[in-house]
Amino acid sequence: MTGYTRIEPTGVTFDYPNVDLDSKLVTARVLFKGKMMMEVIIDFKLDTIQKKGSLEEIAHITTYNGINRVTENMCIKSLKSTAKFFIDNNISNPKSYYECIIKNGGIEGL
Repeated sequence: MTGYTRIEPTGVTFDYPNVDLDSKLVTARVLFKGKMMMEVIIDFKLDTIQKKGSLEEIAHITTYNGINRVTENMCIKSLKSTAKFFIDNNISNPKSYYECIIKNGGIEGL
């Protein structure tokens, strides 16, 4: 079987505007073309998640043959996993962390 894969930007981005290492509280946002679709506040001390908004408006992006390949729950699990990485590795400013990786050509340069 032969074929090809075409990769195109979807306009969906993720943002972590607040990582509080002391309280182990992380705010994560899903944006579509700059507009916030969903905000998730993850409290690792209390093991709770608060969600505002939804991904319903952009579900068409991950739907193929009528099946939604990326559910909201999957997205929340992914956001939580990344947030845990930040907490576990004492990263309070994810934007600076990623900029440093890009600038230094990978994590080896950190």
